[in-house]
Amino acid sequence: MSLVNEVECDEAYVVAGHKGHFATVKNKGRKGRRNRLKGKCGRSTLEKEKPPVFGMIQRCGQVVINMLANVKQKTIEPFIKETITPGTRVYTDEYSIYARLCAWGYDHLCRETAGRNVAIP
Repeated sequence: MSLVNEVECDEAYVVAGHKGHFATVKNKGRKGRRNRLKGKCGRSTLEKEKPPVFGMIQRCGQVVINMLANVKQKTIEPFIKETITPGTRVYTDEYSIYARLCAWGYDHLCRETAGRNVAIP
């Protein structure tokens, strides 16, 4: 599959643990989660309970979703190069993993400026 023209990319973190299964959590020897209980800082990985899911959507077109081991440039690069045609305009947030999109041959635009969302036509 090849996405063209205008594509949006973003990552999300999905709970993949035993949420709501208190007996399973207890058998694994972990403390149950509670509201306001802070976890470790930083972005999550596949080894943790919230693996990253990377999505690419062509405007008015196809959607491609991949679960990643982690969110780094070297991890997302193969997915982007296999899926998006070079020269395509790619909209992302300001996360640093997207910094090399121009060097990889894409027209890169951030959809966030100065901490506030900006509408994209």
